[in-house]
Amino acid sequence: MRRYEEADVYQMEEEEEIPWECCFSSDLPRAVYTAEQRASCPIVKLPLLREVPLVPFIKTSLKVPYPIWNMAGRLAWLGSCSSQPETRKQTIERAKKAVAFIEKEGKSSLVVTHGFFLYVLAKELEKKGYTGPRKRRFRNGELSVYEKGGTSENRESRQAMS
Repeated sequence: MRRYEEADVYQMEEEEEIPWECCFSSDLPRAVYTAEQRASCPIVKLPLLREVPLVPFIKTSLKVPYPIWNMAGRLAWLGSCSSQPETRKQTIERAKKAVAFIEKEGKSSLVVTHGFFLYVLAKELEKKGYTGPRKRRFRNGELSVYEKGGTSENRESRQAMS
């Protein structure tokens, strides 16, 4: 996970320029870099938007291929296994706090976070009445727009996540 956080971020394709009123980003370097590339408005760095932490699910000296290690760790998180630093319930509570903070602070907001946490955050937005893509996996740098009430004219409550 540390190597992932320290890895370079590839240049993203140019997309439609949306005049966001504010940008909320995870405070981790990869997310901040993405936010700086996408946003022309002030960026607020929020630790609430960090990726769901993942640690080995068992202590072993065996080398496990990353896809298996990642899947096992996420299953351990799903089951709120004590090996993981954050339980599923804690992650959901963190996502709820992030949504509340974003709604309180901004109207048309760009949110830059990480893939697995984005999945949890999108589910919380949906519970709050936002409509947007229903996905399990988000591509790096992909723009996914969530709107309150789901109307394209309703830019006052638009949230986008990358």
